Amino acid sequence: MPNTRSEGAMKEEDQTPTDPVQLMMAMMKEMKEEAKKREDQLMRQLQEQAQDFAAALQTNRGNAGGSTKSKKMDVPVLKCPEDINLADFRDWQQRFADYTEVQKIMEECTLSGRQSLLRSGLDPAWTKLWSTGILEIDDRKDDINDIIKKILHYIREHRNPLLDRKEFLERNQHAGESIDVYYSALKSIDESCGYDVNPTCKVCDDACGHGDELQQERLRDRLICGLKDQAIQQKVLAIPFKDLTLKKALEVCRVEAASKETQASLNKSERQVNRLKERSSYKKGKIDNNPLSKSAQKADERCSNCGRKKHQKPDQCWARDKDCNNCGKTGHLKHMCRSEPKKEVNRMTIGQVKTSDDLVKITAKIGNADHQEVEWLPDTGAECDVITADCLKKVGTKVKDLRKDKAELCGPDQGRLKSLGKVTATLEREGMKYKTELHVLEKGTGPILSKAGCIALGLIPTGWPHVVNKLSLSSPDEGNGVDMLLKSQSAASIREQLFQEFPEVFPPDDEVLPLKPMKGPPMKIELLPGTSPIRRYRCNTIPLHWQDKVKAHLETMVQKQIIERVPQGEAPEWLFSMVVVPKAGTDEPRVTVDFSPLNPFVKRPMYPCRVPAEEVAQIPPGMTHFTVLDGRHGYWQVLLDKPSSKIMTFNTPWGMFRYLRNAMGLISAGDEFNRRGDDAIAGIPNVKKIVEDIIIYDKDEDTHLQRVKEVIQRCDEHGITLGRRKSTIAEPSVTWCGYRISKDGYTANPGLVDALTKFPVPKNRTDVRSFCGLVQQFEALSADLTGLLEPIRALLPARSAFVWEGLQQQAFEKTIAELTSPRVLTQFRPGANLRLETDASQRFGLGFALYQEEGKVWKILRVGSRTLAPAETRYSVTEIELQGVVWATKKLKFYLRGKAFEVIVDHKPIVSIINHKALDEIEHPGSSG
Repeated sequence: MPNTRSEGAMKEEDQTPTDPVQLMMAMMKEMKEEAKKREDQLMRQLQEQAQDFAAALQTNRGNAGGSTKSKKMDVPVLKCPEDINLADFRDWQQRFADYTEVQKIMEECTLSGRQSLLRSGLDPAWTKLWSTGILEIDDRKDDINDIIKKILHYIREHRNPLLDRKEFLERNQHAGESIDVYYSALKSIDESCGYDVNPTCKVCDDACGHGDELQQERLRDRLICGLKDQAIQQKVLAIPFKDLTLKKALEVCRVEAASKETQASLNKSERQVNRLKERSSYKKGKIDNNPLSKSAQKADERCSNCGRKKHQKPDQCWARDKDCNNCGKTGHLKHMCRSEPKKEVNRMTIGQVKTSDDLVKITAKIGNADHQEVEWLPDTGAECDVITADCLKKVGTKVKDLRKDKAELCGPDQGRLKSLGKVTATLEREGMKYKTELHVLEKGTGPILSKAGCIALGLIPTGWPHVVNKLSLSSPDEGNGVDMLLKSQSAASIREQLFQEFPEVFPPDDEVLPLKPMKGPPMKIELLPGTSPIRRYRCNTIPLHWQDKVKAHLETMVQKQIIERVPQGEAPEWLFSMVVVPKAGTDEPRVTVDFSPLNPFVKRPMYPCRVPAEEVAQIPPGMTHFTVLDGRHGYWQVLLDKPSSKIMTFNTPWGMFRYLRNAMGLISAGDEFNRRGDDAIAGIPNVKKIVEDIIIYDKDEDTHLQRVKEVIQRCDEHGITLGRRKSTIAEPSVTWCGYRISKDGYTANPGLVDALTKFPVPKNRTDVRSFCGLVQQFEALSADLTGLLEPIRALLPARSAFVWEGLQQQAFEKTIAELTSPRVLTQFRPGANLRLETDASQRFGLGFALYQEEGKVWKILRVGSRTLAPAETRYSVTEIELQGVVWATKKLKFYLRGKAFEVIVDHKPIVSIINHKALDEIEHPGSSG
């Protein structure tokens, strides 16, 4: 917070000074304000004259040239000093030079006219620096080029190059961005980083030009590290490092990117033809609406016995000696049988078994044998998991230990296969588990993993192969990318297509497959030295009407591999109690575990969590497209290491369980989850995240959809799942973290407003506490909240009688009316002027309103209020007013620290105090001496 003696311009209201010195100071202040107004008016007139002059020249030029007319151009405007960097300045400088060249103004204007033209292309903050002499501009002799050089010098002096270097190191290639555009952006940022262009060479001890080589190395390294296409990155990294120059890297990137685009264009028509040639088994029996495929099927006559292409002679059909598995007759196969199909029970198909180089090593516990690594053949055409007798013996399980297998197995040719029995097995891969029944065959080529097993162990996506309307991340020129497919779709249609494109990110709500873990090593719970194990043997009673639901919920958590049962006979060192509470607004149970006895002994990693009000205020005004993504099972996606899993053991009426994943209620749970989630989406602009809630915002639809795809793809790469129900895609207004956000600003969540309007009249102190808690969520939207609630808060102390009278009813109704009236807060702009108004009262407490200047209008940026502490109620009026200014300034340090602002008070005695003392002296009177 800057010293208000030099930055806070104090205003007094409704009082005229009588002291001669004060009267003289007031007159000088008025004269200064009048001079400022005249200066601003003169500046506007000069700008208008320059624009009129340029327009007149344009008109004359058009009349002289007959029918030829030039298009009118607007003067490029340089950003305010707080937002500018060297790259933006160079861009503006080039556009301004182009503007003056196209308009042919420079040679036809006087020096003052050229200066006026330049002023019209500067943000008002720059014109103030000009007029006050900070830029050291001489209006009598400095021409445009001299002034631009002084502006550049000012930017270099006041901008820390570390900001540009940080941006350079974090700059990655965006989705849909070409190699040349990406390289140009890197080079532009690098030139703003303040590196010495020609440093003294350590070898030559001379400015030999090796600085250019250092720049090329920086650009080469950042170019390669930030490539979005991993295939192109791999091609570049394959080049020997001694030969890997910037020129070589750019050449390879351009060639690879061009070849991918060419290949996509060439294969575009082939994809349609290939679809007609091959038809996967999962589409059998479905209606094909493609007219080309229907005509192809009619033209392609098939053998009625085997289903293959029609033979020249009947005896050439290979099915003539085969028995049908449907009717039992000889001469045709089951899928060509004309008889009525038989009802099949426990009949499962084993896909085509082939020797493959794509065998997957999976840790398996088969029967009573120990965990062993076994190579499996993933087969998405198989309906069951199979192992041969020879392989079963190798892992240590005997055939005599098998259970009877009643399932009817058949091979890819529909021929029956003999099963020796079945055995229970648990397969593990990369933290995911899959429990299954293995069918044991006498002969075969090796263990086969079914489609269900492939999905459970993460070998194929959940929705495989039913991916409809696939969204491509390739170039927009291909015609099937996100901007071609989604631009013309409604928000609901885009939402559904994204769900289909990323089934692992948006799993169905009723899915009970193992939950995909987040990227990263298992989480470790670190305990303080000397911590002894804690055991809570008491099992909390669960209401009878909840017991079935709670038990089913625990079983679902086991299936999703969130928890596991403690093996029989194992005595846990740590044990905590399960607590079941009702979900908010419903009668459904919520299962939790009380880890409060453990939390004091856990070392917390302390990762910061952002404040919703501050994050919402940072969203730039004018955004028209918003997307909200809601995390699903967030904490449960973080794996625990085995020692930590044993600590997270809890007791239930149905036995003991322990967490395999992170859990709510643990003091370090949120820190670890927030850190991993923030790392996943780091570096993507126009994205904000608080815990599980993500918001994306842009001004145009195409950029927004590309950014949404980039965020979702990051979630896919890092193993983050999102909920379908609460996700909103490309809407003009959204609800996020308790606020309703649109292009005009933000206001209260409509759900909270509806709950407030329906709140019944309090009947006891508990109702009063609930009402005050609900109202407290609106504290950022009303400065009068504390005063309105005062009659109701008076009923909270236990020593006072609860009497609801007309005064309380009136306060109740006024509070609801105040908070339900439409009030939109504007978003924060760092370069705008700010005004702080404070007020204080011994009865109603402290309040403030922070305003932001937008054009000639002051809009509300933030409001707030609070009650007085018992000691503060004994302060004098002057002390309370000072406390209001100090408290408001500290409360708003996010907006005010390091920035000049205006303070408005209605109590004259504190004006001289604040003008002659710093805030820390006011808050701590004895600290100065």
